[in-house]
Amino acid sequence: MKLPSINKQHLLFSIILGIAGLLINCYPIQFFANVQFVLGNTVTVIAAVLMGPWYAFLTAMLASTGLMINWDSPHVYLFFGLEALFLGYARRRDIYALYADAIYWLVIGIPLVYLYVTFIMDIPSSHLGFITSKQAVNGLVYTSLASLLILAIPKLWFFKDKVKDRQRRMLSSQLTYFFTLMVTLTLLFSALIFNYYFLERQQAMLKQNINDAVSHLATSAQNYINGHKTVIANAANQLTIVADDPLEWQPMLSNLHESYPGFISMLIANPQAQIIAASPVSRLLSNNQTRNININDRDYFIESFYNHRLFVSSVFQGRGFGNDAIIAMSAPFYTDEHHTTTAGIVEGSLDLNHFAHVDQNNEYAIDESVVMVDEQNQIIYASEKLGLSSLSQFKFVVNNGVYRTNLELINIERPESIVPEYIYAHQSLDNGWTVYILKEFSPLLKLAEEQMFNSFLMLLIALMCTFYISKKLSALLTVPLEAVASQFSPSASGQHKLPSIDENSPKEVFSLYQRLLASKQQLIDHQVELEETVARRTEELETANKKLKELVDRDPLTGLYNRRYAERKFNELLDFCLRSDQAITVAVLDLDFFKDINDNYGHLAGDECLRIFAQLLQKYFKRDIDIVSRYGGEEFLLMLPLTNALHIEHHLNSFREALAQLSMVSPEDKRSFNVTVSIGAITANADYSIDLDKWIKVADDNLYQAKQDGRNKTVINIMTE
Repeated sequence: MKLPSINKQHLLFSIILGIAGLLINCYPIQFFANVQFVLGNTVTVIAAVLMGPWYAFLTAMLASTGLMINWDSPHVYLFFGLEALFLGYARRRDIYALYADAIYWLVIGIPLVYLYVTFIMDIPSSHLGFITSKQAVNGLVYTSLASLLILAIPKLWFFKDKVKDRQRRMLSSQLTYFFTLMVTLTLLFSALIFNYYFLERQQAMLKQNINDAVSHLATSAQNYINGHKTVIANAANQLTIVADDPLEWQPMLSNLHESYPGFISMLIANPQAQIIAASPVSRLLSNNQTRNININDRDYFIESFYNHRLFVSSVFQGRGFGNDAIIAMSAPFYTDEHHTTTAGIVEGSLDLNHFAHVDQNNEYAIDESVVMVDEQNQIIYASEKLGLSSLSQFKFVVNNGVYRTNLELINIERPESIVPEYIYAHQSLDNGWTVYILKEFSPLLKLAEEQMFNSFLMLLIALMCTFYISKKLSALLTVPLEAVASQFSPSASGQHKLPSIDENSPKEVFSLYQRLLASKQQLIDHQVELEETVARRTEELETANKKLKELVDRDPLTGLYNRRYAERKFNELLDFCLRSDQAITVAVLDLDFFKDINDNYGHLAGDECLRIFAQLLQKYFKRDIDIVSRYGGEEFLLMLPLTNALHIEHHLNSFREALAQLSMVSPEDKRSFNVTVSIGAITANADYSIDLDKWIKVADDNLYQAKQDGRNKTVINIMTE
């Protein structure tokens, strides 16, 4: 094929356009996931319309180099080079750029992208629809922009030696194309903006949900572990009491195990590391063989017996009493109350199936998976659908690839893939374990694909409707001009001559104007109505959000603020008191012998006690600036700004005495009971410390002192100097 002669002006201009496109394409606009708008290709379309295929091809090669630098993928030269040639030859056949580009992507571009992604790139087939559809939308965007730039910039419209039309275009076709172009660009940007904010909101909701889920599961796991650690510690204390009577060990252990089935098995070992008692006994062959089992090599024996501490092991494979993956909790017990001589250790093997139960009852989402690892990154528990084995290392790769999201992404099955597999959140427990919540990334990408496809489909429908209406409208607008031209046409003579047209003749145009005006008014009225509806719905949403925020900040049992709210408000109170150089009192209150109330009167009585206690707190500390919160269990936290240091201790004691005199009634059996409270507090100037933990530490120490002094006491430090 014979190439055309080189036009130096065209060559220079195409190189300038290509360099500009290269620079723009070095910074593609991120949208979502791996969607990037390559607006630098706008210059390729301009070159194709003005100068034809080969200059456009040169421009495309230069502009695509920017994408090659950014993406490191040579496919850009193929896709956009072919696009430049196609648009250039379509221009020579008088096909408008927007129509030509739509044909290119539907017929050539999308199939090529599909084949390339399928056979060259390591991307799951579920992503193909999203990847291919985004290319077509991207092409329509920069083609529309290029066409508008040519119309808007006079130097481009009157470009010297540009490609000429084979046939002079009719005004109706030009108007139709212009209207179609404007509607296309408007709809494209409207759809993209809507999809952007929709996906942003979906990501925010997903992030909130997954963070809530991991917090819920971590709290549940922490409580489960801490509760059983307490059981082991209490068991060791009980065994210390009967250490000189080994016959009591087995019954005590069996009763304890029956009360706490969370342990798969429990055992007691003597100083020689021989098992003296075990539960359930059925796991042992016989009581005589029990003493032949030696555990002197087990970490839980070594750590508890020799280091004299409560020990929680990493996850390991059980031996002797079963082959389950277990966590051992052990504590020493002694022959005397002074803990000078170790009589043995008590150990419990914690049931890890509890975490499967928590996972199955996860209230946040059924499509979430759970992974729990210990401090050595060994898998304690993983949801079955992940296919991860207990005791194996949890291996994953944080995905920081080309996919743009507001979420944290990881890969497990395919670590080297650029496509993220899971959205995740994690939280560490006090003992070094970590809880992970995983949610597949593909549903979010599928949602984005559906949004992109629906937008593209709506765009095509709108384009067809716009094309049809624009064509009819353009024809109506050009009829008066054709009639005027016919009046002066040499062929318009005799009986074929059309009637003359004056300034009042275009009734169709005037009628159309009236209709458009009426339609515009209807649209304005509809828009006003929509704005009123949006404003009303926004107000309702704000009201609902306010109520939801109040629910989040409140303790459901007592109605007081919760710990999170109190910690969040502390800095505001601190700033408030710093401005006026005032003192703050932070007090920690703990109900005395609250466990006895639950044990003797039932948990309903305990709940009623907490509610009455909260009501009394609100009665005594009722200023708007006082923060009264439930800190956890039977502990409560007071933060009292603008404190009078001379009266605060008296006020706290007045509350304490009022509580001691208050008679409470059990809801179940109507028995009366009383409760007292121990109070630890600190009153200091606001500049004492900006760290709430430091205030609470002093208050906690004072609370401990109040407990040591016999409870129902108030101990306060006043440091206002």
